Amino acid sequence: MNAAQHGQIDLAPTESDARTRLRGLLHALDANPHSTFTFTGPDGACTDKNFAEVAADVRQLALELRGRGLHDGDVVGIVGDNSYEWVLADLACLELRCTSVALTPAQCRAPGGIGEVVERYQLNAVLATHIVLDPVDLCVGDLSRRPLSLKRRSAEPLHLPDDVFTIVFSSGTSGRLKGLMLTEGGVENTIRVSAKAWRLDERDNILIVLPYSNFQQRYLTYAAIACGANVTVVPPEHMFLMMKRLAPTVILGPPSFFEILANRLRAASFRGRLRYRVAMSLATIAPRSTASARRRLGRPYTGVFGPAARLMMTGSAPVPPHVVRLFDRFAMPLFEIYGSSEVGWIAFNTPGAARIGTAGRPVAGVRVEITDDGEVLVGTAHPQCAGYIFDGVETSDDVFRPDGMIATGDVGAMSRDGYLTLLGRKKNVIITRSGVKLSPEELENDLARQCGVDQVMVIASPDNASLWCIVWIADRSGEAENAGIAHGVRAVNGRNPAYAQIVKTFVRDKAELTSAPDLLTRNLKLQRDAVLRHLAAERAFDE
Repeated sequence: MNAAQHGQIDLAPTESDARTRLRGLLHALDANPHSTFTFTGPDGACTDKNFAEVAADVRQLALELRGRGLHDGDVVGIVGDNSYEWVLADLACLELRCTSVALTPAQCRAPGGIGEVVERYQLNAVLATHIVLDPVDLCVGDLSRRPLSLKRRSAEPLHLPDDVFTIVFSSGTSGRLKGLMLTEGGVENTIRVSAKAWRLDERDNILIVLPYSNFQQRYLTYAAIACGANVTVVPPEHMFLMMKRLAPTVILGPPSFFEILANRLRAASFRGRLRYRVAMSLATIAPRSTASARRRLGRPYTGVFGPAARLMMTGSAPVPPHVVRLFDRFAMPLFEIYGSSEVGWIAFNTPGAARIGTAGRPVAGVRVEITDDGEVLVGTAHPQCAGYIFDGVETSDDVFRPDGMIATGDVGAMSRDGYLTLLGRKKNVIITRSGVKLSPEELENDLARQCGVDQVMVIASPDNASLWCIVWIADRSGEAENAGIAHGVRAVNGRNPAYAQIVKTFVRDKAELTSAPDLLTRNLKLQRDAVLRHLAAERAFDE
């Protein structure tokens, strides 16, 4: 087993930094009364709330909940689309020391409905926003109707570790749900690391796009409050329009957020592509002195991210190096980062310490080891997760090892100077008939770039004798699009040995990824198992 502990980014937190305490977020709101939340509704209309108003509204909601019988130790579900009310509910639960359970609308609309959810997760109450639910003996409170009408439900108490403040659900790429018990100490450490690495302050404006049921969005909101930064909450369908108007400075999202740049360049005229070629030449000849010129050249393409973006970061799915390189050549660096809900942040690329194609160097306080079969193990004194509950418990021993290390399930490699490269998921590794191990993610990135598409999945044929790929495009009937895919596959095959070549390609309509349920994760990654089940049911491989 190879240990890699050198080359860490020096981000050691200051234990006395009280502003990052979760129980102190109300005081942080009070300390920065003029910082602002901006919420964009489904119709594109914006609502602004300064931190002073947020603090007052959190205290009022906490008072109402206490008046309805909720108290320290109760378990409270929160469900609904991103909204001001969702933030109030989350912060009010922290204030009351209730354990929040972040539910997805899909969980509550499943067979059995909210009643089954309340029973399964032993909830004392549910706070709902922008979603209609069965009242279940009045224990569901509609946050759009105030004062709140709610009756506390008696339930068998959960026996949780003392430091757990919330339960969240994650499915990863397999689609198998896990309930994670997140700790105050672990999340506070993540906030401290982020605040120092990203130099967050009251001049910043942090973008929130993905659902609050995805914990990363809540943590970003906590970090913004702790540092006095502004917060912009936007539905995905309005993201690019509103970034121009609301000018976020910090943008963190999955690779799909940033692949728009590559897509726009592919669709550009010769003159438009010439801008990129000039920027590429300038970046090669004199990268520092030409940064302003390269930013101007890239503005027709990078302008969709707004006029103020100073820090853009991506992770949570394989990051195509060519996308990161495009941003770099237009002098708008995009940094690949790496973390997990179980650990918190594991590795960062940051300004002045970045290497394209890697996830960066391990953050201080994190120990990264690579096992003999390539799996990334992580050790930290401040893990975010105390273990699994309700769902995924059977996998706990595989993830939380007896030696204190956490198994990520990722396959990676560490360079001599401490940069971590992620190669794929351990469970996705394809073993050919000749015994060669392949990480499909590497092939998928290469195919996506060569074929000019966003979503590709590489699988083994049923007899494990060859590799197949599935490609999703907007116009399946277009001759040019199909020819481009065939050309891209041939180009990739020409660079690879026989065992890593694609033998058969299936072209699918991109719309099916959103029309069929559960084919994409909340981070917009392919749910590999769910996609395969769907394609088998569609008899896609009979073509």
